[in-house]
Amino acid sequence: MRKKIEIKVYLPYLMVGELESRRKNNARSKYIEEAIRNRLDDEKAFDFKDISTLRLLAMLDMRFEGDQVFQLMI
Repeated sequence: MRKKIEIKVYLPYLMVGELESRRKNNARSKYIEEAIRNRLDDEKAFDFKDISTLRLLAMLDMRFEGDQVFQLMI
């Protein structure tokens, strides 16, 4: 068994309620551990090359909406 450490986190009230249903079969900690692992693994796999140029430009346009400097750049 891997060594584990206890951490304290603050979660929204409704989310805690959803997690409580997993407490009955002792799956709550495992569920949280797997969710964090999946998120961390996805971050490692992220690459801007996976996003099309058009989509990337659209995302930037939405972020900098009304920014004249950005509009001049594109």
